[in-house]
Amino acid sequence: MKKPEFNDTFAKTRIREHKKFGGKVVEILYGAHDAEGKPVAPNETAEDGHGRWYGMECNGEYTMFSWKHSAEEGGALEYGTDYGDKAVETMEADLQKKYELVRETEDFCRGSLSSDGAEKLEDLRRQFEAMPDWKTPKDAEYQKRFEKAAAEYGPRAEAAAEAKAAKQAVLDKAEALRNSERFNDARKALKDLRDEMYDLASAGEEADNEFRKKLNDIDRELRQKQDEYYQNRDSSREAAKAKKEELIARTKELVADIKNYKQTGDKLNNLFNEWKAAGSAGHELDETLWADFNAARQKFYDARKEYFAQREAQWNQSIEAKKKLIEEAKEISAKNDFGKENTDRMKQLDVEWKAAGFSGKEQNDALWDEFQKSKEVFWDGKKAVADAKVQAVLDAKVKKLEDLKKEIEDLQYRQSLDDKPSMKEYNERQIYSKSMQVPTLEKEISELKERLGK
Repeated sequence: MKKPEFNDTFAKTRIREHKKFGGKVVEILYGAHDAEGKPVAPNETAEDGHGRWYGMECNGEYTMFSWKHSAEEGGALEYGTDYGDKAVETMEADLQKKYELVRETEDFCRGSLSSDGAEKLEDLRRQFEAMPDWKTPKDAEYQKRFEKAAAEYGPRAEAAAEAKAAKQAVLDKAEALRNSERFNDARKALKDLRDEMYDLASAGEEADNEFRKKLNDIDRELRQKQDEYYQNRDSSREAAKAKKEELIARTKELVADIKNYKQTGDKLNNLFNEWKAAGSAGHELDETLWADFNAARQKFYDARKEYFAQREAQWNQSIEAKKKLIEEAKEISAKNDFGKENTDRMKQLDVEWKAAGFSGKEQNDALWDEFQKSKEVFWDGKKAVADAKVQAVLDAKVKKLEDLKKEIEDLQYRQSLDDKPSMKEYNERQIYSKSMQVPTLEKEISELKERLGK
């Protein structure tokens, strides 16, 4: 709004600078009248019916705090804000709070970085933006200072995050040294890593302190282990020496009588794990003990290598022998000659197959399946020929039985017609003789059908 004008030549306007909000406080007294009702200059201490407009001016814009209308206007009291008579005090308190928030934000954004920095900055922003804007120069100034401080935090936080990642990578290398038993080398490497970390930019005071603490913890642990190691070195070396000598003896005993290479190999692996866990007996003695231990192990490996080489050769020899037996079985089957010579040879192939031995897990069963199929062709053919012969005998006997039964029926019929005693006796003898042959033929026929699976 513009400065109010009251068309009063006697009006008093008082303007004073107000440093807290960067503008001016404006007070206008107007509308005073004397006892006769004539306009006069207003007197603050007299009852002259004057009115009072009170507000502020910032960059040519006016804001009313209160307006006590003159008696001539009815004397009503009007406020320009929701704060009534406390508008100025409230504005000053708000600006003071904004100032304090800005200073806190500047100190925070330019100070040390913390893990919850983003959340802290967001909380400060929420508090700042919750404050009312009185549209004063100080409001604008504090807004500008707040945004400037916040803008500076982002790049610092990003740089700190990059530095934190780089320092974490250095710490990871340091952590890998924690379990090293080469204490001097590990602590020297740790010193180099510490120098490398110190050369990196800050990751924030809190993070820097935490990284420094972790490096110190690793160094302290290595130093303690080193002290303990030297204090116990002699006794631990004696224990390691005794343990390794025991392992050498157990290894020599194990490889002296190998019955199962798989089981022995597993046991040797367990012994090797015990060796690695036994610790050091001293550099020079370790080399001597290792030479003995490894020589005993090598005896097993050489024997195992020779065993598997021989087994492979035996398998290959078995495979070749069986392939030849398969080919011969196929050739005999293809001849369709089921005489005694070929039959005996096919039987002999089984003997030679068994003598050929095992051919290895991968091929043994496949070769056997192929051999069986090759033989089946011969034996199925031989069976078919034999079955045909049996069928011919069966057919002949069936025919003979049918003829015999017919002959018996004819004799029985003739006997019923012939009255001559001599002929009856003859027919009876014939019927009896032929009837005695029937059970024999029926039994033979049944046996032949059983042979043919009928």
